[in-house]
Amino acid sequence: MTEFLAGFPGPLALLLAAAVLAAESGLLIGIFLPGAGLVVALGWLAGHGVLEVWAAIGTAAAASAGGAQLGYLLGGTGSGRLRELAVRRFGADRIESAVDGRAVAAAQALAVARTVVPRLAARSGVGHLRFTACTAPVALAWSTAWVLLGAWSGAAYEQVRTASGLFGVPLLLVIVLVALVVRWARRRTRPRG
Repeated sequence: MTEFLAGFPGPLALLLAAAVLAAESGLLIGIFLPGAGLVVALGWLAGHGVLEVWAAIGTAAAASAGGAQLGYLLGGTGSGRLRELAVRRFGADRIESAVDGRAVAAAQALAVARTVVPRLAARSGVGHLRFTACTAPVALAWSTAWVLLGAWSGAAYEQVRTASGLFGVPLLLVIVLVALVVRWARRRTRPRG
């Protein structure tokens, strides 16, 4: 799998990722699409030198923000079945008060909510300018974080893989073991309340 991904053409990877990310955050089918995993994979490709990190971040951010715009525009048209369903489940007052700028911004970073909230925001009266001001910076931050995580893991994997002979796999196991022990020790030292 590593060789397949490392041999994947960079421009094609960016194009496919942009299409999937725009659909994930703009169309209702996006509930079933892998947003964060795809952005981590872009970062992984960047960590292996297939893509430039800035191109992966820019593509992911633009596609995510653009998809949110599509969802908002689609939410402002049509029958409003999604809002009706939400109103039946939660009540009109709760929906109107819950879908504000902070909720729109937070939803940009959460799976499923990235797909549904832009439509609810359009139906709940969140202005387009405010919606854009809330989603665009979060899309950039979200994309940057996931791409850099993927790039770091790709570069770390490559370093461990190319470590001299027998030391590569044991070194990785030692790193994982140390991380687990540190986490366990921190949990044990926390005061219980």
